[in-house]
Amino acid sequence: MSRDEARLPNTVLIGLRERAGLSQQDLADELTNLAATRYGKYPQITRKTIGRWERGEVLWPQPFYRRLLAQLFDCAADELGFRRPRPVQSEHEQTVPMAAPLTFATTPAATEPHVERDQDEWRQIRSALDRHRRDLAVLAESLYRDHRLPGLENTGVISSPGWLPAEPVPLDEITLALDSATAEPAITGGEPESAPVRPLASIDTRYRCYHDAIRDLAAPRLFENRLCFRLVGLDWTKPHMRFGQMSFFDAMDTNETLAHEFAAHHLAIDSGGETVLPRASQRRLAFRKLIADPFDFSRRPLMGAIGTLTIRGGECPSVVLHQRDSARVAGGGGMVHLLPAGIFQPSSVIPAAITADFSIWRNIQREYAEELLNHGEYDGSGRPIRYHELEPFTSLDNAVRDGRIRVFCLGITLDALTLAGDILTVAVIAPDTYDEVFTKAVETNSEGSVPTRAFPFEENTLTRLRESKRLSPGAAAALHFAWTHRKLLLDQGAARPRPALGVVSA
Repeated sequence: MSRDEARLPNTVLIGLRERAGLSQQDLADELTNLAATRYGKYPQITRKTIGRWERGEVLWPQPFYRRLLAQLFDCAADELGFRRPRPVQSEHEQTVPMAAPLTFATTPAATEPHVERDQDEWRQIRSALDRHRRDLAVLAESLYRDHRLPGLENTGVISSPGWLPAEPVPLDEITLALDSATAEPAITGGEPESAPVRPLASIDTRYRCYHDAIRDLAAPRLFENRLCFRLVGLDWTKPHMRFGQMSFFDAMDTNETLAHEFAAHHLAIDSGGETVLPRASQRRLAFRKLIADPFDFSRRPLMGAIGTLTIRGGECPSVVLHQRDSARVAGGGGMVHLLPAGIFQPSSVIPAAITADFSIWRNIQREYAEELLNHGEYDGSGRPIRYHELEPFTSLDNAVRDGRIRVFCLGITLDALTLAGDILTVAVIAPDTYDEVFTKAVETNSEGSVPTRAFPFEENTLTRLRESKRLSPGAAAALHFAWTHRKLLLDQGAARPRPALGVVSA
């Protein structure tokens, strides 16, 4: 390394010191005091020491000094701007590398207090986020005033005109395309802008991804990485949806990072111990500002969750909803959501299953089986599902063909807090068919509880549900759109045989 390269100033460290309002002497004093009070050590740290670090004369201070700086500035040691020197190898060392000695750790390394405090703070924010998701979504909605929807103000829902059809679209009229050559999104969640909400993994490093922190520090009961379909194109004039592929954790690394960042800057506790939500501001939301346009498919991986409003039709129509348990699910916990609802994903990674399961209807069927009938999770393993031989799939398929089940798509909305997408659908089921298929419906499942009675699909009930302030953004939107178009949806005279709703890709 040349002398010029070695003397590059450490602008990162200079910036940390200046933002803290410290002179070089102040920083030296702070580090000396920290070493004495926390470790009982008395190193010779002077203004000259700080100057040498900042001018780049010392590329890689001793580990103890890096630890002190990281604790003082509340960051990871690798965020201090120091450059680890590259060892100069002899010609022999370059051609004949020596094997590293085999060693075994006798005891796990003790967690640094600085790291413990940072992880504890992350857990506290994560817990508060789960308790206040709906309120935070409503607050975040105000950041997207041009995308609020008439009749859905203060529900946490946003959307774009091109994402909502003029009226519900029969599901069999929508073509789907799976594009294996889709370009990777510009943002993955590992950018420097997300660092403040990724806790310290050690004194030297932060967690690489938000999902890693969830896994280690606050894992819910259901937390698996699965192949998912990523929405990359939408056109209601045809109508047509185009998808690529992504993983479930890809969404966690953007959606939950957005939510955590927003909660960290907008949740506060007043003197009486009550939670206070100030006015929403983008000022300190670096990651949200990086994403910018939430409706740009190229900016981030947009995982489509399919939420279905299930209406038991007839003269007295009713709906069922789902109380999601935050201890069991990674997102949307604590809110009342649609039933069924699930990520648009195949039941298995076997290619034949991916092809067969690339269908909104198949996804809805599997969620009915899991959430209402207590079938085991179709967790991405095993053989492709034999839809044409197994219940309840055959009964549901037959009911669609006979017109006893009518399925529509209501459009696509976003949760303003997480920017997670909801492909909203509605299934209107004839009373006799509903009672026959769901005669053994459960009251609890792996994601939460199902009310023992259905809610009347009437204006007073829908008003009370909305005023309860417990509806998820997706559930609020689906109920609103369904009520707006109730004449079309509940028109029993319109029930007629329909084509099969299996794979409708093009």
